[in-house]
Amino acid sequence: MMEEDVLLIQNGTVLDPATGLKEQKDVAVKNGKIFALGDFSREKTKFMVDAAGCYVTPGLIDHHAHVYPLMKTGIPSESLCFSAGVTTVVDAGSTGYATYEGYRNFIQSETLVQIRPYLNICATGLATLPHLENLDPDSFDEGRIAEIFAKFPGEFEGLKIRTSKNIVKDFGFRPLDKTLEIAEKIGVPVMVHCTNPPGPLGEVIRRLRPGDVLTHMYQNIGPTLLDDQKKVIPEAYAARKRGVIFEASDARAHFSFEVSEPAIAQDFLPDIIATDITQFSMNQRPTSFNLAMQLSKYTFLGIDFYEALRRCTENPARVMGRLDSIGTLAPGSDADVAILKPIEWENEFGDRPYYDPERQLRKGKLLYKPMMTIKNGKIVYRDMLF
Repeated sequence: MMEEDVLLIQNGTVLDPATGLKEQKDVAVKNGKIFALGDFSREKTKFMVDAAGCYVTPGLIDHHAHVYPLMKTGIPSESLCFSAGVTTVVDAGSTGYATYEGYRNFIQSETLVQIRPYLNICATGLATLPHLENLDPDSFDEGRIAEIFAKFPGEFEGLKIRTSKNIVKDFGFRPLDKTLEIAEKIGVPVMVHCTNPPGPLGEVIRRLRPGDVLTHMYQNIGPTLLDDQKKVIPEAYAARKRGVIFEASDARAHFSFEVSEPAIAQDFLPDIIATDITQFSMNQRPTSFNLAMQLSKYTFLGIDFYEALRRCTENPARVMGRLDSIGTLAPGSDADVAILKPIEWENEFGDRPYYDPERQLRKGKLLYKPMMTIKNGKIVYRDMLF
């Protein structure tokens, strides 16, 4: 007999790549945790959700977004994340050591979304945008960076650097090399933005260590993941073999069909699917303006939905070292749940916004629509038709 305060999700198909589960089950939630999975069709509680025709999945993890709203890039995290089935979000370097503590006050007290940050190698992070960050490696204050990691142990996912040619300027690969050197001393991974790199992308990739993240893997500005014959470059295969993480986080301009389609055809898939959502890309069609749209797009591109889901749940949780609590529906884990409904819908996927004349479009017929999001056992989003 279930207690009255149990939240019971019934009649849905549970998809949990972390445990291998893919079948119809009911999910019981109690005290903010996954309590049990099974057949609870005879049970009645005060809080019951009928998920018939829907997938019940772990709460999605957006491993790359910008969620500090006091910056030009930052999004309102609760409204945009919960409505997309996202319960945990990684802020990809919005702040540096000089700006993090003000941001920390926000993420610790002002939002229900669980936020985990990368620290930007630049002291101010992205606070100066539209003026680009200073990536003179001689300006990187190794002592201050190490100090803030020590002051807030366990809070950071690692360091972040943007290696675009227009940002690193004449410094070339020196900022990346210095960032990796500092990260090695502190003992943390580095997330590397690779759009428009200062040289061959293979030169970026070969520098990366196990656990480092190459983000925007399917970008097409400057050197790309493909060689002149549209084959995935050998440095990428070697990096994957040694444990480098490849992330597809697409935003407005960090994705292209001309790179993604050949790479996926060669089975070079992302380890993580994320958004890189900012104020500039949120709600911007036909690009993927939330993680549910990303799931839909990558399923359209040929990745099995279950495997695409793995890249938004199990894989990022594993990279973050937190699979014991998020990214799964295993009993005892945090009760972070997304309920997604597959719907037939004529939809355009694009690799640039409609206003960009260089955009390419693809027409799909299936979307995965978030119907409900549960965070720590509480319903934080519900579609009005659900």
